Amino acid sequence: MDMKRILCLLIAILATSSFALDHFWDMRYNFGPESRPSPKMGIGLGIRSPFNSDVLFPINFTTRLNKNFDVGAKLDINTYNKLEETRTALDLGIRYRYKPSSYIAFDGYLDLSETSQSALAFTIGTQQFIAKCFANYYELRAGFLDGATGKDGYAKFSASMIPTIVFGQVLRMFLEVTSSASIGNLKDDFMVDIIPKMELTFGGTHVRIDFDVGVMQEKNNDRKTIALYVMTAL
Repeated sequence: MDMKRILCLLIAILATSSFALDHFWDMRYNFGPESRPSPKMGIGLGIRSPFNSDVLFPINFTTRLNKNFDVGAKLDINTYNKLEETRTALDLGIRYRYKPSSYIAFDGYLDLSETSQSALAFTIGTQQFIAKCFANYYELRAGFLDGATGKDGYAKFSASMIPTIVFGQVLRMFLEVTSSASIGNLKDDFMVDIIPKMELTFGGTHVRIDFDVGVMQEKNNDRKTIALYVMTAL
């Protein structure tokens, strides 16, 4: 299927169903789809909110074992009602880079709250440079267990496409289009998100702003969220 057909298919999906970020998106040790290798050692901090008193504070640590293997961990601190309630989850992940811009990854997501809704996630991703300043990123994911699929689901699947414009060594701009669905719970758990992103690079530090626009039915996901992530090499 060529690029024009893929874009037409995405436009058709968005036109017929007009939702915010699927929880499955967070089940990775980094801050979203990423083809670049991890630094030898790095940390990241973030904050995300759906424009109310509920705030997510993700903290991650990454390291590169060798030129092919990256590993990492991320702690998601979810706060509700102006910090009155807190739920935490830990993600432990490993990524194998079989090409410079392509990889497969495995994440184990451990819900540390009383609900204990843990999950397993498998990812395959690749980035293709069409021109020196323009690239396209593609990602496919599969998730299992209650944390990803919900009580009635059997498996969760998601697909993402991220056109990326690169302005030298300092600025990158993205437009992520992500769709996800649960097998066994398709009617109530099918989501589409459009996420414009902008990232500034200062040496070994990356500062990224995400604005997620949910584009589906109210019962699924029609929220909007804004996020700030700071990632730096140690």
